[in-house]
Amino acid sequence: MGLLAAFLISALLVRSVSLGGRVVCSFRSYLLCFLFSDVPIILNGSGSTQCAGRVEVYHNNSWGTVCDDGWDLNDAEVVCRQLNCGSALQAPQSAYFGPGTGPIWLGSVTCSGNESSLTECQHPEWGNSYYYYNNYYYSYSNNGHYSDAGVICSGPIRLTGSGSTRCSGRVEVYHNNSWGTVCDDGWDLNDAEVVCRQLNCGSALEVPQSAHFGAGTGQIWLDHVTCSGNESSLTECQHSGFGSNTCEHGQDAAVISVSIILTGSGSTQCSGRVEVYLNNSWGTVCNDGWDLNDAEVVCRQLNCGSALEVPQSAHFGAGTGQIWLDNVSCSGNESSLTECQHSGFGSNTCEHGQDAAVICSDLIRLVGSGSSRCSGRVEIFHNNIWGTVSDSNWNLNDAEVVCRQLNCGLALEATQSSKFGAGTGQVWLTGVTCSGNESSLSECQHTGWGNYYNYNNYYYYYNYYGHYYDVGVICSGDIRLVGSGSTRCSGRVEVYHSNSWGTVCDDGWDLNDAEVVCRQLNCGSALEVPPSAHFGAGTGQIWLDHVTCSGNESSLAECQHSGFGSNTCEHGQDAAVICSDLIRLAGAGSSRCSGRVEIFHNNIWGTITDFNWDLNDAEVVCRQLNCGSALQAPQSAYFGPGTGPIWLGGVTCSGNESSLTECQHSEWGNSYYYYNNYYYSYSNNGHYSDAGVICSGPIRLTGSGSTRCSGRVEVYHNNSWGTICDDGWDLNDAEVVCRQLNCGSALEVPPSAHFGAGTGQIWLDHVTCSGNESSLTECQHSGFGSNTCEHGQDAAVICSAVSIILTGSGSTTCSGRVEVYLNNSWGTVCDDGWDLNDAEVVCRQLNCGSALEVPQLAHFGAGTGQIWLDNVSCSGNESSLTECQHSGFGSNTCEHGQDAASFCVRILVGSGSSRCSVEVYHSNSWGTVCDDGWDLNDAEVVCRQLNCGSALEVPQSAHFGAGTGQIWLDHVTCSGNESSLTECQHSGFGSNTCEHGQDAAVICSDLIRLAGAGSSRCSGRVEIFHNNIWGTITDFNWDLNDAEVVCRQLNCGSALQAPQSAYFGPGTGPIWLGGVTCSGNESSLTECQHSGWGNSYYYYYNNYYYSYSNNGHYSDAGVICSGPIRLTGSGSTRCSGRVEVYHNNSWGTICDDGWDLNDAEVVCRLLNCGSALEVPPSAHFGAGTGQIWLDNVTCSGNESSLTECQHSGFGSNTCEHGQDAAVICSAVKLIHAITTLLTESLSELVANPLDFL
Repeated sequence: MGLLAAFLISALLVRSVSLGGRVVCSFRSYLLCFLFSDVPIILNGSGSTQCAGRVEVYHNNSWGTVCDDGWDLNDAEVVCRQLNCGSALQAPQSAYFGPGTGPIWLGSVTCSGNESSLTECQHPEWGNSYYYYNNYYYSYSNNGHYSDAGVICSGPIRLTGSGSTRCSGRVEVYHNNSWGTVCDDGWDLNDAEVVCRQLNCGSALEVPQSAHFGAGTGQIWLDHVTCSGNESSLTECQHSGFGSNTCEHGQDAAVISVSIILTGSGSTQCSGRVEVYLNNSWGTVCNDGWDLNDAEVVCRQLNCGSALEVPQSAHFGAGTGQIWLDNVSCSGNESSLTECQHSGFGSNTCEHGQDAAVICSDLIRLVGSGSSRCSGRVEIFHNNIWGTVSDSNWNLNDAEVVCRQLNCGLALEATQSSKFGAGTGQVWLTGVTCSGNESSLSECQHTGWGNYYNYNNYYYYYNYYGHYYDVGVICSGDIRLVGSGSTRCSGRVEVYHSNSWGTVCDDGWDLNDAEVVCRQLNCGSALEVPPSAHFGAGTGQIWLDHVTCSGNESSLAECQHSGFGSNTCEHGQDAAVICSDLIRLAGAGSSRCSGRVEIFHNNIWGTITDFNWDLNDAEVVCRQLNCGSALQAPQSAYFGPGTGPIWLGGVTCSGNESSLTECQHSEWGNSYYYYNNYYYSYSNNGHYSDAGVICSGPIRLTGSGSTRCSGRVEVYHNNSWGTICDDGWDLNDAEVVCRQLNCGSALEVPPSAHFGAGTGQIWLDHVTCSGNESSLTECQHSGFGSNTCEHGQDAAVICSAVSIILTGSGSTTCSGRVEVYLNNSWGTVCDDGWDLNDAEVVCRQLNCGSALEVPQLAHFGAGTGQIWLDNVSCSGNESSLTECQHSGFGSNTCEHGQDAASFCVRILVGSGSSRCSVEVYHSNSWGTVCDDGWDLNDAEVVCRQLNCGSALEVPQSAHFGAGTGQIWLDHVTCSGNESSLTECQHSGFGSNTCEHGQDAAVICSDLIRLAGAGSSRCSGRVEIFHNNIWGTITDFNWDLNDAEVVCRQLNCGSALQAPQSAYFGPGTGPIWLGGVTCSGNESSLTECQHSGWGNSYYYYYNNYYYSYSNNGHYSDAGVICSGPIRLTGSGSTRCSGRVEVYHNNSWGTICDDGWDLNDAEVVCRLLNCGSALEVPPSAHFGAGTGQIWLDNVTCSGNESSLTECQHSGFGSNTCEHGQDAAVICSAVKLIHAITTLLTESLSELVANPLDFL
């Protein structure tokens, strides 16, 4: 009674019970449930309602779920009845309402459907959720909560009565433990709409009066119901109160919701004549204007996948009776056919010979992020639920079957790893193996519907790893190339529309239009658009005319055109394309004539390694792509690293070949090169050696004094370069040129051949652009070669991208001497008063992130010519340097030895300067980095790039908070020596399978770093950051105590040496500290006593003061720390003990499998402990704890680090700590011998002092 009283008091206080933030039941209902039900039951989860959700039962004082093994409608029926939620509509599986938490109380539940409680059904013991498979018992919990069962019940409303169906009948509601009717006073279509929506029955068609489906019995619960039509439940509508009415059952309200079926001769569940139910009778739909969009709605409404065809002329036989709908016009996104526009119920001028029909894909559909009708994640319908296919063995043959099944042409790609996003629900198939000729995916070999797979003698569900391996397809879709002499990538262009193939008229047909076709067909770039039905005249419809593409569209149908079937053409004008087929240019910053070189082989695009890559090779690529001459042959993944195979290496062309594959090269995919008597694989460097080209393309800026973004304008036509006459040449024309060359906006159009007169053809004259064109040739002009000009009128441009640059010796895109463009010449900026605020404006203006340093005294070399600005004073918020205060253009008292400079960095910290989440700037926006494989080497690059010292830790799981927006980088792999994070290997900008919960982070040492010749992460010249600049420490009084603090501060173990006299080479810049005196216990070097920042000028020696700087940086202090290795354990010393290494932010041991003196030799050398004497077995210095990081270590003995030795991989072992490896180094015996000698000598001295006199 005490327990009950406590429960009552607590329940009265809270008034309701909340589960997962959702109020499940009122105090009264919860109390009844708790006191009078043998096992309380609730529906919970994402998207759950009172009568739909994940099934949870209460047992042993905790809520738990039910496993969906054998879960069906009979089981769901019992739950719905137990909750007074009507009948079961569905029994969803696979954690349809999200995975639960806590125990899995029941599994293998088997109900007849008539039980009053789920616990009356057959089931194993509570929590004993095992199933028997292949002579073994397995726990349901192996798959976690991803098999939690759910139910969808009809809820506290139903349609019943004489002649009723699932979606039409007398309306009854459940209240006070009994069903009752609704009075039809004021009952209208708005009220009925709510009922139909609540029952998943589409829209309301009628509200028949006078107990149309027969009079009910018992209570009349509702009267004067008034709904707006948008309510989610009938009880949300206004009414006179439960049980308050003046009605009889002859006024019981009813509804008829829309119903739809496919029927007729030869019909199936998902193909047939379309009929809808209205006014108590079925009727057909007229096919006036009937198309795939309309059919798509029908197929979706019937759970029949996607619409494949809309056969005409009563294909499944003529119906009888009413023709209910005509002139149906759907967008394709409606949930019900009656939501589409139509001419009114029963309003038509048709006969049954025009009855509309559909053929749906039935058991297969393509969906997901970025999907289209012919590309997407493959889903199949089985057991009344859609599910996915796992990508085990998935290939083009399998995809070919899917594309054929969906009338989507040929398979272009067979995507894996959830390219179109992860699905939900069941993983129905895996191990699919098709020959490619099957008519349906289910005809292919596979392992069985929803079956298990065997791994390491255990059976697992396919969806054990969730939906991360869902397959997809990319089909050629509604476009093809055909005709006489056509190939896969050249031919007459035909598109599929209204169930038939048709051609495209070549009015205005150009390379931009062809580019879209080539991309859509995975055929590289467009080379030519041959006119006049080059591949023969087609037949049938001409579907498109006046096609106008920008070239960036993903489908030809996205381009502007005159409308399907609208044209004034004949088939002698059928459009055609010739694509590059096996070669294309791609990558970050690529264009039609510049980019990473990729070739198509074995049905997949791959790259070329840059070994021996030169201008001759690039010349062949540019010629093959009709892109003029090769200007550059960039290496080292200049346009970003590619993905997939590296197809070719060692390419050697004479430059005259017509195709790259005609050049000498290593075998396809056999990309090895011979160097120093060894063969090496090109793939060792991944895609960071991908070759590229920069071709001259159809436009260039050239001439005397020209730059990349300023010069005389020349265009390429008829295989030769020519100039443009400046008649009418203005800023609008120049704007197009600047945009086309990625040079920003147009600043000037200098006249009179400003950059010198050209030679040869003058290709264009009277050019007139609006300024919005994507190419100069899109502008109006007098025609190629038509002009009355001379070369003294050659047009020129100066674009905005050249208004400011960073240049000079050792400069990069984001660091260098600052120069601005004014009055037709470049000039420098004087560094008088130049500071980080000024540099911040420069960095922002150049999209180079934030300013790190402002090096003085012409750090990047002295410029020449004008000094345009002096005494610049910016707040740091200006958008351009010229907006800042300054002494006036050209007004200065400086020389070029004072030229200003800036160091920018395109990287952002998210939480303080040394403890930060990492963000990078790309494509005009900031984004995060995924922590897949993220380690200290990667962090080291970030810390260096941010002037934050060395990397100390790489905390996981968005340690500093989850970011937003793009995740730019994933699988970053740095050596640690790169100058920028983007120089490291990665999976490509924007290519990842991460969420922001995996955002990478770093903790840098901030004010301290180790640098210099021969330095490493844990040894080097000590440098500290102060006043925005790095400086050194003088070695006066420098000892092991001081070094100990540095090693601890850098997470580098103990100090082994405190080298002096610039052991790691002399530094540069200020000498920040001198006379440093540490006890050795400080947490930071700046906590130690010292002479003051920069006050390191004098030290007292032999009655004189001396300046530290007298000796320059030749007295710079250094440290050598033990690094990521230590000797520890019971009885250990500095040079003997259990070996432990530091990895992934924790210390761990080494297993002694194969551990020998060679391995120990590396450890002893690394710790400055002499040679290895012994390798005592069996955890000689005691068993460690935590991780065992290394096993099967095999060293030659000459390695400089233990991790350079062969081993089985970090964390990969089959050991226990009783096998922890140990070493005894020679320095131990030396110390022991010295100690013994001293002890014995001291004993003799005490015993016989006179002997020592």
